[in-house]
Amino acid sequence: MKPDGVLPRSVAPLPDESITGFVLRLAHRLDTSPARLLVVTGLHGSPGTHPSRRLLTQPDPAALRYFAHTTHLSPTEAAGLFLSTFAARYPPATPRPDPASRSGTRTHLERWLLTKSTRYCPHCLVGDRSTIQRRHGGPWQRAWRLPVVFTCPHHRRYLLHQCPTCGGLVHQGDHGHLPRWWDGNLHPTQCRASTHQPPTGDHSDHGACGAWLTDARPGQRPSRAVSATQQRILAALDATGPDQVNCLGQPTSPARYFTDLILLSYLIRRSWPLARDLAPSPALADALDAYLTHPQKPIRRRPNTSQASLRPPDDRAPPLDAVACAALLTTADRLLTLEAPRTLTPHLRHLLGNNQRRLTRQGWAQQFVTDRPDCSEGMRHAFAPILQTYARPGRGRGLRTAIRRVPFGPEHIPQFLQDDWYQQHLARFDGINTAQLRRAAALHLCQTAMGGSIREAASRLGLPDTRKAYRRSYFSVSTVHAWARLRSDPHEFEAAVHDIADRIEATPQPIDYHRRRTALRDWCIDPASWTTIGDQLPGHSRGQHSDLGDRQRDCASIIVWSRITGTERVFAPHPIRDQQPADIAEQWRQRAHVTFARVRDDSEHTREAALDQLLTAYAQWLIRAIDAVGTTPPGPWTGTHPQTSGGISTRDLDTRPPLPAADGGSSRK
Repeated sequence: MKPDGVLPRSVAPLPDESITGFVLRLAHRLDTSPARLLVVTGLHGSPGTHPSRRLLTQPDPAALRYFAHTTHLSPTEAAGLFLSTFAARYPPATPRPDPASRSGTRTHLERWLLTKSTRYCPHCLVGDRSTIQRRHGGPWQRAWRLPVVFTCPHHRRYLLHQCPTCGGLVHQGDHGHLPRWWDGNLHPTQCRASTHQPPTGDHSDHGACGAWLTDARPGQRPSRAVSATQQRILAALDATGPDQVNCLGQPTSPARYFTDLILLSYLIRRSWPLARDLAPSPALADALDAYLTHPQKPIRRRPNTSQASLRPPDDRAPPLDAVACAALLTTADRLLTLEAPRTLTPHLRHLLGNNQRRLTRQGWAQQFVTDRPDCSEGMRHAFAPILQTYARPGRGRGLRTAIRRVPFGPEHIPQFLQDDWYQQHLARFDGINTAQLRRAAALHLCQTAMGGSIREAASRLGLPDTRKAYRRSYFSVSTVHAWARLRSDPHEFEAAVHDIADRIEATPQPIDYHRRRTALRDWCIDPASWTTIGDQLPGHSRGQHSDLGDRQRDCASIIVWSRITGTERVFAPHPIRDQQPADIAEQWRQRAHVTFARVRDDSEHTREAALDQLLTAYAQWLIRAIDAVGTTPPGPWTGTHPQTSGGISTRDLDTRPPLPAADGGSSRK
């Protein structure tokens, strides 16, 4: 070594070479041991590096700079030897926030990094026949430490994980170090597993397996489905590749794609054999079944252990066997290539069929409820109808935050769904009261967007904070929930609600119903506008409206308010009625329902039909002003008769709810 600490010789990193492979090749060239080389280059004992991840993730910046200096590498070349370079696209490779912690806890994603052993391709270890690779072997690739890499596309074979001679796991050592890391007499491509425990303190023992890993026999070739999945995964890992991956018909980042892949793999394992029919081929299904349902072959875990370990595999960790891992990931990826999130939801329900526990107490669901993984939007949309369902306050499925992330909020949800939404998504349902169906759909939409309980959804929608209003909301939700459970498809109502959510999400500028309710608080039709409306009714002389008094103006105000705000008429303000004596106000209230029905439904009478069109035109005039500036127009309405303006259809007002039926009866279609 030179006086300044720089090594006299080094080697150039091979393409995709890992820090383990680089240290093995350089130590072999310098006729020293990997342990000595790690000490000299500053990697052994570097602060901020946990032993189990020492040779995999990136050490602290000072240690990395010293390592690059001593090995004649540029900072980019040195950093490229560590798995943290995959972190931007592969979340499990992200270094721990506290790498010095020895708590022993591992997150779900960290299990998807091979920290205790590695896979390998015998042909790649032979090298490219160049002088340096003939002497020291080919690259031990970084990607082999990623469970999602299970084949070698160049040689069209599955990767191996065991020595062909002793059967031990390759590069499995104590405390995350290489096995026999003190041994400087082994070639980088020889098996380093010890055949027996060396004497205490005697590091000169050479009882290593020493088998040449390059002599492994050819194995079975991957199927087309496996090769296609591997190519898709490698493209997502490639830092120079596209920044987006198609997942469930939607573009997403590579990092979220891998999170989806890991979550689905976990669910497939936990629900096996329910997922057997989802495998691309019977051969892959058999390979995964053999791994999950049959005992593992004995594998000697430590050199000083005479007994084989038969510990059951961690169901959160990927199979170490490449064929079984390929079967698992190919099945999961096949689900992610479905055309839309909604097509994945039935498969998810099917995979949950073997577990009767409450959803949020199942392990896979806790990933959403507790850990909140950063999965793709398509995955969230697929899981939301299962997890984000009705719930009383305090129940498990009354999630505090929404599963699905949507660009709209409660202000964009009408309290009583508008007519075109109802007709397209809910009108086909029978056997349920229309008013209850609309209330439940609005509340469930709010839960979908924001999470929380029914009471919180009612408050966010602007419903009155009274016991009567809450009981009305909860009774509607409970009734619809009970009705849905008895239908041939118990999930069709929830699917319809998410269809409505898709519709709002696809709207560039959704309606702000909160803004409209605020602008029309304590509002009624002003006398001048009411006179304009009366002047345009057929059969009336200008200025003579003996049958259009304050009671009719009060009813018309409620109709217009309800249409603009998308709210039930029972919650409408009625300032004109409030100014009347109590007995007269009660008479007006009781007679209002008849007026509502005649204006809305009695289209055979010219007068009622014309009044309905005029109120529609007047409401549109108000909407344009409120949506533009947030307030009602300063002056009265001076609209024209519908017949002279070409007519205004009630379909032009997309915020108009139908007349709700009484809560105790069935709706009129």
